[in-house]
Amino acid sequence: MYLVTSDQMQALDNHTIHALFVPGIVLMDYAGKAVADTLRALAPRHVVVCTGKGNNGGDGWVAARWCRYYGMKVEVLALAGPSELSGDAAQAAKAAVQFGVPWCKYVAGQELPNGDVYVDALLGTGASRPLQVGVLSDIVISLNQSQRPVIAVDIPTGVNPNTGEVLGEAVQAMYTICFAAQKLGTAISPGCHFAGEVKVADIGIPIDDLTAGVVDLGSMARLTTASEVAKWLPKRVNESHKGSYGRLAIAVGEMQGAAILAGMGAARTGAGLITLMATAPLQMSSPLEFVVQVHPDGWTLPATAKALVVGPGLGQNVSRFANVLANFSGPRVIDADGLQLIENTSVCPDAAVITPHPKECAAMLGWSTEEVQAHRLDAARSLAAKTGAIVVLKGYHTLIVNPDGRVHVNPTGDASLATAGTGDVLAGMIGGLLAQSVDAFEAACAGVWLHGKAGEMAGESRTQASVVASEVVDCISRAIRSIST
Repeated sequence: MYLVTSDQMQALDNHTIHALFVPGIVLMDYAGKAVADTLRALAPRHVVVCTGKGNNGGDGWVAARWCRYYGMKVEVLALAGPSELSGDAAQAAKAAVQFGVPWCKYVAGQELPNGDVYVDALLGTGASRPLQVGVLSDIVISLNQSQRPVIAVDIPTGVNPNTGEVLGEAVQAMYTICFAAQKLGTAISPGCHFAGEVKVADIGIPIDDLTAGVVDLGSMARLTTASEVAKWLPKRVNESHKGSYGRLAIAVGEMQGAAILAGMGAARTGAGLITLMATAPLQMSSPLEFVVQVHPDGWTLPATAKALVVGPGLGQNVSRFANVLANFSGPRVIDADGLQLIENTSVCPDAAVITPHPKECAAMLGWSTEEVQAHRLDAARSLAAKTGAIVVLKGYHTLIVNPDGRVHVNPTGDASLATAGTGDVLAGMIGGLLAQSVDAFEAACAGVWLHGKAGEMAGESRTQASVVASEVVDCISRAIRSIST
Protein backbone atom coordinates (compact mmCIF):
# COMPACT_ATOMS: atom_id res chain seq x y z
CA MET A 1 0.00 0.00 0.00
CA TYR A 2 1.42 3.36 -1.03
CA LEU A 3 2.48 5.97 1.53
CA VAL A 4 2.63 9.43 -0.03
CA THR A 5 4.48 12.62 0.79
CA SER A 6 2.83 16.03 0.52
CA ASP A 7 4.55 16.75 -2.81
CA GLN A 8 3.45 13.41 -4.24
CA MET A 9 -0.11 14.00 -3.08
CA GLN A 10 -0.14 17.45 -4.64
CA ALA A 11 1.06 15.99 -7.94
CA LEU A 12 -1.70 13.37 -7.82
CA ASP A 13 -4.29 16.05 -7.02
CA ASN A 14 -3.11 18.29 -9.86
CA HIS A 15 -3.10 15.43 -12.36
CA THR A 16 -6.64 14.41 -11.42
CA ILE A 17 -7.91 17.99 -11.64
CA HIS A 18 -6.08 19.23 -14.74
CA ALA A 19 -5.46 16.08 -16.80
CA LEU A 20 -8.46 13.96 -15.82
CA PHE A 21 -10.79 16.99 -15.57
CA VAL A 22 -12.23 16.16 -12.15
CA PRO A 23 -12.99 19.54 -10.48
CA GLY A 24 -11.24 20.16 -7.19
CA ILE A 25 -14.52 20.89 -5.44
CA VAL A 26 -15.72 17.41 -6.42
CA LEU A 27 -12.66 15.82 -4.79
CA MET A 28 -13.24 18.03 -1.75
CA ASP A 29 -16.84 16.90 -1.52
CA TYR A 30 -15.80 13.23 -1.62
CA ALA A 31 -13.23 13.94 1.10
CA GLY A 32 -15.59 15.78 3.40
CA LYS A 33 -18.27 13.15 2.98
CA ALA A 34 -15.77 10.43 3.95
CA VAL A 35 -15.13 12.27 7.22
CA ALA A 36 -18.85 12.71 7.84
CA ASP A 37 -19.45 9.01 7.16
CA THR A 38 -16.90 8.11 9.83
CA LEU A 39 -18.60 10.48 12.26
CA ARG A 40 -22.01 9.07 11.43
CA ALA A 41 -20.82 5.61 12.42
CA LEU A 42 -19.78 7.00 15.83
CA ALA A 43 -23.31 8.41 16.40
CA PRO A 44 -22.18 11.59 18.22
CA ARG A 45 -24.62 13.98 19.83
CA HIS A 46 -22.64 17.13 18.95
CA VAL A 47 -19.82 17.51 16.42
CA VAL A 48 -17.44 20.47 16.43
CA VAL A 49 -15.40 20.89 13.24
CA CYS A 50 -12.24 23.00 13.65
CA THR A 51 -11.24 24.46 10.28
CA GLY A 52 -8.13 26.25 9.03
CA LYS A 53 -7.48 28.62 6.16
CA GLY A 54 -6.67 26.20 3.34
CA ASN A 55 -8.13 23.23 1.52
CA ASN A 56 -7.92 21.06 4.63
CA GLY A 57 -10.28 23.56 6.21
CA GLY A 58 -12.46 23.27 3.10
CA ASP A 59 -12.67 19.52 3.67
CA GLY A 60 -13.84 20.29 7.18
CA TRP A 61 -16.57 22.66 5.97
CA VAL A 62 -17.83 19.95 3.60
CA ALA A 63 -17.79 17.42 6.45
CA ALA A 64 -19.89 19.80 8.53
CA ARG A 65 -22.43 20.18 5.71
CA TRP A 66 -22.74 16.42 5.32
CA CYS A 67 -23.05 15.98 9.10
CA ARG A 68 -25.97 18.39 9.09
CA TYR A 69 -27.48 16.54 6.13
CA TYR A 70 -27.23 13.32 8.15
CA GLY A 71 -29.12 14.97 10.99
CA MET A 72 -26.26 15.51 13.43
CA LYS A 73 -25.87 18.57 15.58
CA VAL A 74 -22.78 20.25 14.16
CA GLU A 75 -20.98 23.56 14.26
CA VAL A 76 -17.76 24.95 12.80
CA LEU A 77 -15.04 26.66 14.82
CA ALA A 78 -13.05 28.49 12.15
CA LEU A 79 -9.65 30.14 12.08
CA ALA A 80 -10.94 32.02 9.03
CA GLY A 81 -14.51 32.78 8.01
CA PRO A 82 -15.99 32.08 4.57
CA SER A 83 -15.19 35.59 3.32
CA GLU A 84 -11.52 35.14 4.23
CA LEU A 85 -11.11 31.92 2.25
CA SER A 86 -10.42 31.44 -1.45
CA GLY A 87 -10.94 28.87 -4.18
CA ASP A 88 -12.59 25.57 -3.39
CA ALA A 89 -12.36 26.15 0.37
CA ALA A 90 -14.39 29.35 0.06
CA GLN A 91 -17.01 27.58 -2.04
CA ALA A 92 -17.22 24.73 0.48
CA ALA A 93 -17.62 27.14 3.41
CA LYS A 94 -20.33 29.21 1.68
CA ALA A 95 -22.24 26.05 0.78
CA ALA A 96 -22.11 24.85 4.40
CA VAL A 97 -23.36 28.18 5.72
CA GLN A 98 -26.12 28.25 3.11
CA PHE A 99 -27.04 24.73 4.23
CA GLY A 100 -27.56 26.03 7.76
CA VAL A 101 -24.29 25.03 9.48
CA PRO A 102 -23.62 27.45 12.37
CA TRP A 103 -20.09 28.74 12.83
CA CYS A 104 -17.97 31.16 14.80
CA LYS A 105 -14.44 32.43 14.48
CA TYR A 106 -11.88 31.14 16.96
CA VAL A 107 -9.79 33.57 18.99
CA ALA A 108 -6.85 32.67 21.21
CA GLY A 109 -7.91 31.68 24.70
CA GLN A 110 -11.46 30.86 23.68
CA GLU A 111 -13.00 27.74 25.19
CA LEU A 112 -13.98 25.07 22.75
CA PRO A 113 -17.71 24.47 22.23
CA ASN A 114 -18.82 21.51 24.29
CA GLY A 115 -18.79 18.84 21.59
CA ASP A 116 -18.47 15.13 22.21
CA VAL A 117 -16.44 14.64 19.01
CA TYR A 118 -14.05 17.14 17.42
CA VAL A 119 -12.72 17.26 13.87
CA ASP A 120 -9.20 18.53 13.16
CA ALA A 121 -9.34 20.19 9.74
CA LEU A 122 -6.82 22.86 10.64
CA LEU A 123 -3.68 22.41 8.59
CA GLY A 124 -3.42 19.26 6.46
CA THR A 125 -0.39 18.06 4.52
CA GLY A 126 1.07 21.47 3.82
CA ALA A 127 2.71 21.66 7.24
CA SER A 128 6.40 20.89 7.56
CA ARG A 129 7.46 23.12 10.46
CA PRO A 130 6.63 23.23 14.18
CA LEU A 131 3.46 25.11 15.07
CA GLN A 132 4.25 28.64 16.13
CA VAL A 133 2.78 29.98 19.35
CA GLY A 134 -0.58 31.54 18.53
CA VAL A 135 -4.13 30.62 17.69
CA LEU A 136 -3.18 27.40 15.89
CA SER A 137 -1.07 25.93 18.68
CA ASP A 138 -3.62 27.22 21.19
CA ILE A 139 -6.51 25.33 19.60
CA VAL A 140 -4.38 22.17 19.27
CA ILE A 141 -3.63 22.28 23.00
CA SER A 142 -7.33 22.79 23.72
CA LEU A 143 -8.29 19.81 21.56
CA ASN A 144 -5.83 17.57 23.39
CA GLN A 145 -7.03 18.78 26.77
CA SER A 146 -10.67 18.17 25.88
CA GLN A 147 -10.40 14.44 26.61
CA ARG A 148 -12.84 13.89 23.75
CA PRO A 149 -12.32 11.89 20.53
CA VAL A 150 -10.70 13.81 17.68
CA ILE A 151 -11.00 12.87 14.00
CA ALA A 152 -8.04 14.19 11.99
CA VAL A 153 -8.57 15.15 8.37
CA ASP A 154 -5.75 13.67 6.23
CA ILE A 155 -3.12 14.08 8.97
CA PRO A 156 -3.13 15.34 12.58
CA THR A 157 -2.14 18.98 12.79
CA GLY A 158 1.46 19.25 13.96
CA VAL A 159 2.68 15.96 12.43
CA ASN A 160 5.10 16.34 9.53
CA PRO A 161 3.39 14.54 6.62
CA ASN A 162 6.69 13.48 5.04
CA THR A 163 8.67 12.22 8.02
CA GLY A 164 6.30 11.67 10.95
CA GLU A 165 8.29 14.16 13.01
CA VAL A 166 6.52 16.03 15.79
CA LEU A 167 8.56 19.07 16.73
CA GLY A 168 6.03 20.88 18.91
CA GLU A 169 2.34 20.61 19.65
CA ALA A 170 0.34 18.05 17.64
CA VAL A 171 -3.23 16.82 17.71
CA GLN A 172 -3.73 13.45 19.37
CA ALA A 173 -6.34 11.82 17.12
CA MET A 174 -8.49 8.75 17.64
CA TYR A 175 -8.92 8.33 13.87
CA THR A 176 -7.17 9.87 10.88
CA ILE A 177 -9.04 9.84 7.58
CA CYS A 178 -6.46 9.93 4.78
CA PHE A 179 -7.63 10.79 1.29
CA ALA A 180 -6.58 8.66 -1.72
CA ALA A 181 -3.54 7.24 0.07
CA GLN A 182 -2.10 7.10 3.55
CA LYS A 183 0.29 9.93 4.31
CA LEU A 184 3.82 8.78 5.07
CA GLY A 185 3.96 10.76 8.31
CA THR A 186 1.02 8.84 9.79
CA ALA A 187 2.89 5.54 9.42
CA ILE A 188 6.26 6.51 10.91
CA SER A 189 6.98 6.96 14.60
CA PRO A 190 6.39 9.31 16.33
CA GLY A 191 3.65 10.54 13.96
CA CYS A 192 1.87 7.18 13.97
CA HIS A 193 1.28 7.55 17.71
CA PHE A 194 -0.70 10.75 17.06
CA ALA A 195 -2.70 9.42 14.10
CA GLY A 196 -4.64 6.76 15.97
CA GLU A 197 -6.45 4.34 13.67
CA VAL A 198 -5.81 5.34 10.05
CA LYS A 199 -8.51 4.91 7.44
CA VAL A 200 -7.94 5.56 3.73
CA ALA A 201 -10.88 7.02 1.82
CA ASP A 202 -11.21 6.70 -1.95
CA ILE A 203 -12.03 10.17 -3.29
CA GLY A 204 -11.61 9.44 -6.98
CA ILE A 205 -7.86 9.83 -7.44
CA PRO A 206 -6.67 6.73 -9.40
CA ILE A 207 -3.24 6.23 -7.86
CA ASP A 208 -2.57 2.75 -9.24
CA ASP A 209 -3.58 3.71 -12.76
CA LEU A 210 -1.79 7.03 -13.15
CA THR A 211 0.43 7.38 -16.17
CA ALA A 212 4.19 7.30 -15.77
CA GLY A 213 5.71 10.68 -15.09
CA VAL A 214 3.04 11.98 -12.72
CA VAL A 215 4.62 10.30 -9.70
CA ASP A 216 7.38 7.70 -9.78
CA LEU A 217 5.46 4.85 -8.18
CA GLY A 218 8.69 2.91 -7.67
CA SER A 219 10.08 5.65 -5.44
CA MET A 220 6.97 5.91 -3.27
CA ALA A 221 7.19 4.51 0.23
CA ARG A 222 4.97 1.54 0.97
CA LEU A 223 3.32 -0.07 3.95
CA THR A 224 4.23 -3.76 3.82
CA THR A 225 1.12 -5.88 3.37
CA ALA A 226 0.30 -9.52 4.04
CA SER A 227 -0.32 -10.15 0.33
CA GLU A 228 3.15 -8.86 -0.57
CA VAL A 229 4.79 -11.06 2.06
CA ALA A 230 2.89 -14.09 0.79
CA LYS A 231 4.15 -13.36 -2.72
CA TRP A 232 7.77 -13.03 -1.58
CA LEU A 233 7.95 -16.22 0.48
CA PRO A 234 9.58 -19.19 -1.30
CA LYS A 235 7.19 -21.86 -2.52
CA ARG A 236 7.78 -25.43 -1.37
CA VAL A 237 7.66 -28.30 -3.86
CA ASN A 238 7.48 -32.02 -3.13
CA GLU A 239 10.45 -32.88 -5.35
CA SER A 240 13.01 -31.11 -3.15
CA HIS A 241 15.52 -31.62 -0.33
CA LYS A 242 17.25 -29.54 2.34
CA GLY A 243 19.68 -28.10 -0.18
CA SER A 244 16.75 -26.76 -2.19
CA TYR A 245 15.99 -24.26 0.58
CA GLY A 246 19.42 -22.90 1.32
CA ARG A 247 22.20 -23.36 3.82
CA LEU A 248 22.68 -20.62 6.41
CA ALA A 249 25.85 -20.10 8.45
CA ILE A 250 25.55 -18.29 11.79
CA ALA A 251 28.53 -17.00 13.73
CA VAL A 252 28.60 -18.01 17.41
CA GLY A 253 30.22 -15.64 19.88
CA GLU A 254 30.35 -15.19 23.63
CA MET A 255 26.56 -15.29 24.17
CA GLN A 256 25.80 -18.55 22.45
CA GLY A 257 22.06 -18.46 23.10
CA ALA A 258 21.69 -15.49 20.76
CA ALA A 259 23.08 -17.47 17.81
CA ILE A 260 20.83 -20.42 18.65
CA LEU A 261 17.77 -18.12 18.68
CA ALA A 262 18.84 -16.74 15.30
CA GLY A 263 19.12 -20.28 13.99
CA MET A 264 15.67 -21.15 15.29
CA GLY A 265 14.24 -18.09 13.55
CA ALA A 266 15.90 -19.13 10.29
CA ALA A 267 14.71 -22.73 10.56
CA ARG A 268 11.11 -21.73 11.20
CA THR A 269 11.27 -19.39 8.20
CA GLY A 270 12.22 -22.26 5.94
CA ALA A 271 16.01 -22.45 5.68
CA GLY A 272 17.05 -25.97 4.73
CA LEU A 273 20.23 -26.34 6.81
CA ILE A 274 21.58 -24.29 9.72
CA THR A 275 25.27 -24.36 10.60
CA LEU A 276 26.51 -22.76 13.82
CA MET A 277 30.16 -21.69 13.45
CA ALA A 278 31.86 -21.67 16.85
CA THR A 279 35.41 -21.22 18.11
CA ALA A 280 34.72 -23.23 21.28
CA PRO A 281 32.38 -26.08 22.21
CA LEU A 282 28.84 -24.93 22.93
CA GLN A 283 28.04 -24.54 26.61
CA MET A 284 24.34 -25.10 25.96
CA SER A 285 22.41 -27.55 23.89
CA SER A 286 21.39 -26.54 20.40
CA PRO A 287 18.52 -28.03 18.40
CA LEU A 288 19.42 -31.50 17.18
CA GLU A 289 18.74 -30.40 13.61
CA PHE A 290 21.59 -27.83 13.62
CA VAL A 291 25.12 -28.57 12.45
CA VAL A 292 27.75 -27.27 14.88
CA GLN A 293 31.28 -26.66 13.59
CA VAL A 294 33.99 -25.84 16.14
CA HIS A 295 37.25 -24.31 14.90
CA PRO A 296 39.38 -23.08 17.84
CA ASP A 297 41.71 -21.15 15.53
CA GLY A 298 38.86 -19.15 13.97
CA TRP A 299 35.76 -19.56 11.88
CA THR A 300 35.91 -21.56 8.69
CA LEU A 301 32.92 -20.82 6.50
CA PRO A 302 31.10 -23.88 5.16
CA ALA A 303 31.76 -24.07 1.44
CA THR A 304 28.05 -24.62 0.78
CA ALA A 305 26.82 -21.64 2.83
CA LYS A 306 24.36 -19.57 0.82
CA ALA A 307 23.92 -16.78 3.39
CA LEU A 308 25.51 -15.60 6.61
CA VAL A 309 24.33 -14.08 9.90
CA VAL A 310 26.97 -12.26 11.95
CA GLY A 311 26.39 -10.35 15.15
CA PRO A 312 23.95 -11.96 17.58
CA GLY A 313 25.84 -12.61 20.81
CA LEU A 314 29.33 -11.90 19.44
CA GLY A 315 30.38 -9.99 22.53
CA GLN A 316 32.64 -6.98 22.84
CA ASN A 317 35.81 -8.31 21.22
CA VAL A 318 34.41 -8.30 17.70
CA SER A 319 37.49 -7.31 15.71
CA ARG A 320 38.70 -10.92 15.51
CA PHE A 321 35.50 -11.76 13.61
CA ALA A 322 36.11 -9.31 10.74
CA ASN A 323 37.51 -12.02 8.50
CA VAL A 324 34.10 -13.69 8.39
CA LEU A 325 32.65 -10.80 6.44
CA ALA A 326 35.78 -10.33 4.36
CA ASN A 327 35.81 -13.94 3.20
CA PHE A 328 32.16 -14.30 2.31
CA SER A 329 30.70 -13.01 -0.94
CA GLY A 330 27.05 -13.98 -0.51
CA PRO A 331 24.16 -12.16 1.16
CA ARG A 332 24.51 -11.52 4.85
CA VAL A 333 22.70 -10.10 7.86
CA ILE A 334 24.77 -7.96 10.22
CA ASP A 335 23.22 -7.40 13.63
CA ALA A 336 24.03 -6.34 17.19
CA ASP A 337 27.76 -6.48 17.99
CA GLY A 338 28.52 -7.25 14.36
CA LEU A 339 27.55 -3.68 13.48
CA GLN A 340 30.80 -2.54 15.06
CA LEU A 341 32.62 -4.24 12.20
CA ILE A 342 31.18 -1.78 9.68
CA GLU A 343 30.95 1.45 11.72
CA ASN A 344 34.03 2.81 9.97
CA THR A 345 33.28 1.23 6.60
CA SER A 346 31.78 3.48 3.93
CA VAL A 347 30.28 0.70 1.80
CA CYS A 348 28.96 -2.75 2.74
CA PRO A 349 29.22 -5.62 0.28
CA ASP A 350 26.23 -6.19 -1.99
CA ALA A 351 23.10 -7.75 -0.47
CA ALA A 352 23.97 -6.81 3.10
CA VAL A 353 21.11 -6.24 5.54
CA ILE A 354 21.92 -4.43 8.78
CA THR A 355 19.45 -4.45 11.67
CA PRO A 356 20.28 -1.74 14.22
CA HIS A 357 18.05 -0.60 17.03
CA PRO A 358 17.95 3.19 17.59
CA LYS A 359 20.94 3.31 19.96
CA GLU A 360 23.10 1.32 17.53
CA CYS A 361 21.96 3.48 14.63
CA ALA A 362 22.87 6.57 16.64
CA ALA A 363 26.38 5.25 17.33
CA MET A 364 26.94 4.52 13.64
CA LEU A 365 25.79 7.98 12.57
CA GLY A 366 27.29 9.99 15.43
CA TRP A 367 23.82 11.10 16.49
CA SER A 368 22.07 10.83 19.82
CA THR A 369 19.43 8.15 20.32
CA GLU A 370 16.88 10.92 20.85
CA GLU A 371 17.75 12.42 17.47
CA VAL A 372 17.30 9.05 15.77
CA GLN A 373 13.91 8.53 17.38
CA ALA A 374 12.72 12.03 16.49
CA HIS A 375 13.92 11.73 12.86
CA ARG A 376 13.68 8.00 12.15
CA LEU A 377 13.29 8.20 8.39
CA ASP A 378 16.20 10.60 7.96
CA ALA A 379 18.32 8.41 10.22
CA ALA A 380 17.58 5.22 8.28
CA ARG A 381 18.19 6.93 4.94
CA SER A 382 21.46 8.43 6.19
CA LEU A 383 22.66 5.05 7.43
CA ALA A 384 21.75 3.35 4.16
CA ALA A 385 23.67 6.01 2.24
CA LYS A 386 26.68 5.73 4.56
CA THR A 387 26.96 1.94 4.56
CA GLY A 388 25.45 0.93 1.23
CA ALA A 389 23.41 -1.66 3.11
CA ILE A 390 19.68 -2.27 3.40
CA VAL A 391 18.82 -0.77 6.78
CA VAL A 392 16.24 -2.30 9.11
CA LEU A 393 15.79 0.39 11.76
CA LYS A 394 14.02 -1.53 14.49
CA GLY A 395 11.29 -0.08 16.67
CA TYR A 396 7.56 0.49 16.52
CA HIS A 397 6.67 0.53 12.81
CA THR A 398 10.15 -0.65 11.82
CA LEU A 399 11.62 1.06 8.76
CA ILE A 400 13.26 -0.89 5.94
CA VAL A 401 15.30 1.43 3.69
CA ASN A 402 17.22 0.44 0.57
CA PRO A 403 20.19 2.55 -0.60
CA ASP A 404 18.38 2.92 -3.95
CA GLY A 405 15.69 4.98 -2.19
CA ARG A 406 12.98 2.39 -1.61
CA VAL A 407 11.26 2.64 1.77
CA HIS A 408 8.90 0.18 3.44
CA VAL A 409 7.18 0.76 6.77
CA ASN A 410 6.20 -2.34 8.73
CA PRO A 411 2.77 -2.30 10.40
CA THR A 412 3.09 -5.47 12.52
CA GLY A 413 4.54 -5.91 16.00
CA ASP A 414 3.80 -4.60 19.45
CA ALA A 415 5.21 -4.52 22.98
CA SER A 416 5.37 -8.33 23.03
CA LEU A 417 8.70 -7.98 21.21
CA ALA A 418 10.24 -5.84 23.96
CA THR A 419 12.16 -8.73 25.47
CA ALA A 420 15.68 -10.13 25.18
CA GLY A 421 16.47 -12.26 22.15
CA THR A 422 13.72 -11.15 19.77
CA GLY A 423 16.21 -9.16 17.69
CA ASP A 424 18.32 -12.30 17.32
CA VAL A 425 15.26 -14.17 16.08
CA LEU A 426 14.64 -11.43 13.50
CA ALA A 427 18.23 -11.57 12.21
CA GLY A 428 17.88 -15.31 11.74
CA MET A 429 14.54 -14.99 9.98
CA ILE A 430 15.95 -12.56 7.43
CA GLY A 431 19.02 -14.74 7.04
CA GLY A 432 16.85 -17.79 6.48
CA LEU A 433 15.03 -16.04 3.64
CA LEU A 434 18.32 -14.87 2.11
CA ALA A 435 19.54 -18.47 2.19
CA GLN A 436 16.49 -19.38 0.10
CA SER A 437 17.53 -16.84 -2.55
CA VAL A 438 14.85 -14.28 -1.68
CA ASP A 439 15.82 -10.79 -2.88
CA ALA A 440 17.59 -9.00 -0.02
CA PHE A 441 15.15 -6.08 0.27
CA GLU A 442 12.14 -8.38 0.04
CA ALA A 443 13.72 -10.75 2.57
CA ALA A 444 14.15 -7.84 4.99
CA CYS A 445 10.57 -6.63 4.52
CA ALA A 446 9.06 -10.12 4.76
CA GLY A 447 11.19 -11.11 7.75
CA VAL A 448 10.23 -7.99 9.67
CA TRP A 449 6.52 -8.43 8.89
CA LEU A 450 6.46 -12.09 9.94
CA HIS A 451 8.50 -11.34 13.06
CA GLY A 452 6.05 -8.64 14.10
CA LYS A 453 3.05 -10.86 13.39
CA ALA A 454 4.58 -13.73 15.37
CA GLY A 455 5.18 -11.34 18.26
CA GLU A 456 1.56 -10.22 18.21
CA MET A 457 0.39 -13.84 18.21
CA ALA A 458 2.69 -14.73 21.08
CA GLY A 459 1.31 -11.79 23.06
CA GLU A 460 -2.24 -12.94 22.39
CA SER A 461 -1.39 -16.45 23.61
CA ARG A 462 0.32 -15.19 26.76
CA THR A 463 0.33 -11.50 27.56
CA GLN A 464 2.62 -8.86 26.08
CA ALA A 465 4.58 -8.79 29.35
CA SER A 466 4.97 -12.57 29.51
CA VAL A 467 6.39 -13.33 26.06
CA VAL A 468 9.93 -14.66 25.72
CA ALA A 469 11.88 -14.87 22.46
CA SER A 470 11.50 -18.63 22.03
CA GLU A 471 7.71 -18.17 22.08
CA VAL A 472 8.01 -15.74 19.19
CA VAL A 473 9.87 -18.50 17.35
CA ASP A 474 7.02 -20.89 18.14
CA CYS A 475 4.54 -18.49 16.50
CA ILE A 476 6.45 -18.00 13.22
CA SER A 477 4.69 -20.92 11.57
CA ARG A 478 1.31 -19.49 12.64
CA ALA A 479 2.28 -16.14 11.16
CA ILE A 480 3.17 -17.80 7.86
CA ARG A 481 -0.01 -19.85 7.89
CA SER A 482 -2.08 -16.69 8.43
CA ILE A 483 -1.10 -15.45 4.96
CA SER A 484 -0.87 -18.76 3.12
CA THR A 485 -3.27 -19.23 0.24
